[in-house]
This record gives sequence, C-alpha cells and structure tokens, in this order.
Amino acid sequence: METLVYYEAEQIAQKSWKITNTCKSFAFCYLIEGEKYALLIDSIIGVGNLKKFCETLTDKKIVVVNTHGHTDHIGGNFFFDHYLIHPRDMELAAQAYGYSKQEIFQMAVSQVPKEIAEQMEPDDNFADWKPLTVYPVNDGDVFDLGDRIIEVVEVPGHTVGSIVLIDHKSRIAYIGDACNGNTLMEFSNSAPVCTYMKGLLHLLEHEKEYDRMYGGHEIFDGSILREAIETVGRVLAGTDDREEAEGMMGGRVYYAAARKKDGYGRVDGKHFNMSYNPDRVNVPDETKKVYRFD
Repeated sequence: METLVYYEAEQIAQKSWKITNTCKSFAFCYLIEGEKYALLIDSIIGVGNLKKFCETLTDKKIVVVNTHGHTDHIGGNFFFDHYLIHPRDMELAAQAYGYSKQEIFQMAVSQVPKEIAEQMEPDDNFADWKPLTVYPVNDGDVFDLGDRIIEVVEVPGHTVGSIVLIDHKSRIAYIGDACNGNTLMEFSNSAPVCTYMKGLLHLLEHEKEYDRMYGGHEIFDGSILREAIETVGRVLAGTDDREEAEGMMGGRVYYAAARKKDGYGRVDGKHFNMSYNPDRVNVPDETKKVYRFD
C-alpha cells in the first residue's frame, strides 16, 4: 500500500508556499521563509503532521500565527509547541482544547472518502488537542523574518480577533476569513457589522501595500475589499438585499447580496458576500473585551 500523502504545497512567491490538505479540507495555510525563521500562517484542520511537512520545505525554525481562532485554521497548531493569535480570539481557540488524538482520527475517518479512510492509521499524523504556549499579537505588530517584514492589521468581523498579515516583500495580504465570497458574520463571536466596517476601512489604509489577497479558502485580487466596503455600507444603511437563509449553526440570518440558486455566487456577478445576524448590525461598538465567568 502506498504511503498516504496528507499535504501538498504550491509556491506562490519567493520562498512562500500555499499548503493544502490532500485528504479533507477546504482551507489553506501558508508558509513564508525568511533569513531568520519561517512563519506559518494558519494550520488547517489537524489531519496529517503539518510540522513534518513544513520541515520538507524549510530548515528554519517555524513560528505559527493564526488569523483567527476557528478550528479549520488552528487544527495543525497541535503538532507545534506554541502559536500566536489576537487576544480577543484566545478564548475561542482554547475551546478546541481537549480532543484526543483518537477522537481527531475518528472524525477524520468519518469525513474522508472510503478509499482514503482505509489507508489512515492513528499514527503521528494525528495529535492530541492540548494547551500550548500562546503569545498575543496585535494591530501594528510585525514579524521580522530578517529579509522580509510581515505586518499585522486587525480586521474584527468574522471573529472579534481576526487579523490580516501583509508581506511587504511579496506584496501579498494573507487575510484568513476576514473578507471573501462567503464571509460568515453570524457567529456569537463575530463582531457587529458596524465594527466590521471600521476594520475594513482600516485595511483599506494598507491598500497600496499588496496586490493579491490569499485567504483561508479563496484567492483574489485586492478589488474584493472595496466590494466588501460597498456591500457592508448597504447593510448598515438597510438597503441591502437581505436574503433570508438558515445560518450555519441554525437560526435565521440574512445574506447581504442575493445569491445564485446553484451556489453562493452573487446574482449581480460581484464576488464579496456576507451572512449576518439582523440584531447585530448597528449596535454599540465593542471597544473592549468583557470577561464573564458564569
């Protein structure tokens, strides 16, 4: 039986790779190598030993940073001993702690095609989801890789601690789920729509610093940001399409722009779209984190 290959990499810029999971994942992560160390942006879902795979691409020390705390972006963290994340998403990421290696293996087996499941074993390609050393990262912070600077830009929206990382050398913005064709703003840990607009306008201040946007699930040019600002503006004004739908976690949500019946593409041909909770549009801006231990 052939050895199961869990990952593949595509070079997208000088010493920069997009990494995809060959088994079951619709998410991407990215490895950027510098003179001093390599930066891993997100880590997908934790199926396959991501650390070992990255070590086939670089011999530099690998530092892990997450664009936000959802499990399809932090699952591979547990092959490392640390990660960096915005403080407002630390609690969200910590909610993933506690899954055993065997549980992760069983979830993976149940989700992949049968021919792949038959080749999978609960070996070192799976890891316990246990607490790791966590470092905070905030707006304006930079990763100095030696020959390139990666800058952090806060864009609270999809989650309250979402960030974008701009590689000034390659002129690429790594945006996680901050802005895409199906931006989910419906979660309990999503920011209000009015706060999201402020985050998008903040990212717009950096518009001249990148040419392409590499997201957690899609890749596009920078024009999607202005589409997002225009669309979110219509939501705030109450003039969007307000297409009612069932949310990912159940309950009623709205989509800002009407979608095609055969997919989530917009009827008007534009790309950006978002779901949102109608009760979380024009609400007081959340300028501080409130800790509740009920």
